[in-house]
Amino acid sequence: MAVDPFLSVRGLGKSFAGHPAIQNVTFSLERGRTLGLVGPSGSGKSTLARCLALFETPTSGEIWLDGRNLCGLNRRERAAMRADIQIVFQEPASSLNPRFTAAEIVTEPLLIRRLGTGKTRRQRASELMETVGLPREALQTPALEFSGGERQRLAIARALALEPKLLILDESFAGLDLSVQAQVANLLLDLQERRGLTYILISHDLAMVWRLAGEIAVMDHGSIVEHASVADLLARPQHPLTRELLDAARALSLDGAPA
Repeated sequence: MAVDPFLSVRGLGKSFAGHPAIQNVTFSLERGRTLGLVGPSGSGKSTLARCLALFETPTSGEIWLDGRNLCGLNRRERAAMRADIQIVFQEPASSLNPRFTAAEIVTEPLLIRRLGTGKTRRQRASELMETVGLPREALQTPALEFSGGERQRLAIARALALEPKLLILDESFAGLDLSVQAQVANLLLDLQERRGLTYILISHDLAMVWRLAGEIAVMDHGSIVEHASVADLLARPQHPLTRELLDAARALSLDGAPA
């Protein structure tokens, strides 16, 4: 018996002032897997991410998550569903209030939704700090005192506070040095194994995509031009852009990039 995919995107489009940012985007993703989303700047990757996270209302098409059509929800239902889909942005410093303590940052989603008590929220923050490899003793430390890698872990902890089903990582490794990238990547792999999280990884770093993703979708001019498993895409790239991206990555001799 066939099982519906966890995430199914069908003919999705989004236009701004009549100009399409994405058009006819169609793909599916199984639960607990990672899709790498690659392509040049301006290809529509972040617009697609914002539509998936319900920050933007698609102009056309459907998004099905765990059996529900997100495009058919009313305003209240959409707000409730946002808990299931969280984004970790490129610059944690810009997405986190630098004056907030770690505890305030991690518990803010719970506070906004009026979930739990002050005591249970603090306990949740303490658990999440440990989950992402930060010391519980740092709960009262302001965000500005954390390093870049630690702030990214803090952003992940905040994203996990509402126990999402889908985590979108929008250039979340940009600006981190290689050792910190490796640490965050290992954290994400561990969280996926233990919690069954489903990831969409948007990145220009193909080496990181190869490391984390099981399949890759290549975007160009607002559309997905190729979608395949990592192994198939590396062995038999079909689209000229895909071949161009692979050639560029290999020319740079990116760490971890398959030959």
